[in-house]
Amino acid sequence: MNLTNTEQIQLKDSYKFRNRTWLFIQQQLQQPIQCFNEDKYNILKQFINETVFLNYMPYKNLVTIYGYATHQKESILVQEYVSNGTLAAHIQGRISDSGTSLTWLNRLDIAIDIANALEYLHYNGIVHRNVKSPNIFLDINFCAKVGNLYLSKKLDIGSTHATRDLIGTSGYVDPELVSKGLLGVQNDVYSFGVVLCELLSSMLAEYYIQNEEENLATILCTKLENQTLVELMDLRLGFKSDIKITKMMTATAELAFWCLKCPQELRPNMEQVLETLHGIKQGRYEINPIKAFKIFHHAELEEATNHFDTFLGSGGFGRVYYGKLKDGREVAIKRFHEETEKTINQFMKEIEILSHLHHQNLVSLYGCSSRHSNKHMLVYEYISNGTLTQHLHGSSFSKLSWLTRLNIAIETANALVFLHDSGIIHRDIKGSNILLDESFAVKVADFGLSRFLPDYVTHVSTLPVGTRAYIDPDYYDTGRVSEKSDVYSFGVILFELISSKPASLMQGTEHVTLAQFAMSKILNKELQMLVDQSLQISFNKNVVEMITTVTELAFQCVQCPKELRPTMKQVLETLQGIRKGKWGFNQIT
Repeated sequence: MNLTNTEQIQLKDSYKFRNRTWLFIQQQLQQPIQCFNEDKYNILKQFINETVFLNYMPYKNLVTIYGYATHQKESILVQEYVSNGTLAAHIQGRISDSGTSLTWLNRLDIAIDIANALEYLHYNGIVHRNVKSPNIFLDINFCAKVGNLYLSKKLDIGSTHATRDLIGTSGYVDPELVSKGLLGVQNDVYSFGVVLCELLSSMLAEYYIQNEEENLATILCTKLENQTLVELMDLRLGFKSDIKITKMMTATAELAFWCLKCPQELRPNMEQVLETLHGIKQGRYEINPIKAFKIFHHAELEEATNHFDTFLGSGGFGRVYYGKLKDGREVAIKRFHEETEKTINQFMKEIEILSHLHHQNLVSLYGCSSRHSNKHMLVYEYISNGTLTQHLHGSSFSKLSWLTRLNIAIETANALVFLHDSGIIHRDIKGSNILLDESFAVKVADFGLSRFLPDYVTHVSTLPVGTRAYIDPDYYDTGRVSEKSDVYSFGVILFELISSKPASLMQGTEHVTLAQFAMSKILNKELQMLVDQSLQISFNKNVVEMITTVTELAFQCVQCPKELRPTMKQVLETLQGIRKGKWGFNQIT
């Protein structure tokens, strides 16, 4: 807002043209007023002209700008008063008699607040350009607010500009801005990495510049690579004496290292940084840039999918589209239907599981849409060869050989063993959730219905979900889901692989499940009526033996009550033995 002429004169009269003063204006709100004399007047003018200021919306972690006033070649900027000083002053211990007033948990919360502010600016296409601890203000509750936005610049979202205008503070400035003139949001990410170094070490970046030593960023990178991080950490914060704090600080140092990487493309964006910091606070300490979970801007996904014009398929929660990212990766993008509580829960569940679990037989989740996007979207690796259901029941696909089917069973079992060892029940194992690549390697997908199973319980109670023909009857009747529920569903998959029949079929005029049909044929010793005749088992004794043994294993998987079923680990070992020819029919009965 512009101040009135009267207010401008009052401010002018009360201001001594020193760097900063305090006064009361309007409703007795205490507000700092910053003066820009002639040499900085053009900076403020550019700030205003580029509409960063006029379009500026108040945000909880940004210092609010109330207005500005001009007089000839001098201007003043009226800002929110934040009462507890700057982060730099607290790090140096100038405010606390004890030398440091900030615990590690205080510092982690401050880092999250700063990341919140920068993510908000970047989403709106604004680069701060001077992120440093003297520009971070703390309120009485130690909530951080990023200030001094007058150097900021608005860019097209996601773009990088070439510039000769090297603005910033030595020790915090991105080397790629200095050497290549690359101006973009990644400059702020680098500077934020330096601030993380300051929070970890209780040393300001300016200390190293004044003493002509290596800069703080270089020192952290060297210490981390040499595994001598302890030499940089402020031990008063609990590093070494508290194992939880040691893990949090080490993970934060690794995040700082990621933020400081060159070239800029190797750095995370601020939404990734924010999610990582929240994860550290919640006890997730793995920082792996190679497997990093990315937050995609909506415009990126529109461009990758050519405005969502290549439709791959749909399910109960959304539609899936093919896309290609700028780095060349092919992706499948699931765009959820209406924003209901149910779809949001599935969206969050998939992120919770797949962003932290990595296995060769689980589909990889590259990232998700920004929290500012009007649609929830998940970005997966693209698996090009369709689903198991399509290959078994689709007319346009060639028949799978028996050994291919056996390998699919083994790799699916391998994925389920990994999930169960990680305390996760999939709850929706079915042919359409088993993806195949060009080599017929398995990627299990769709974790929106999955549940965590704590170590100390055998089951959890919940409303039955999933596809009826695959659902464990015990779970359906009692609402108690356990790892054995996945075993039942896997047994149905084995029957599909053996018979090439769908999980639900007609028997006369009645609907029956494949499990019911298969069990009746086995009990009546009519195995030939279950097995897909295209497998030509009569011509190969070894294949006959393997299929017969797998059929018996499937029979065990669908037993009721669930206590009669094997574990997935036992199932996997049995299947691997069958492939090696070490298991016969009598050995598993």
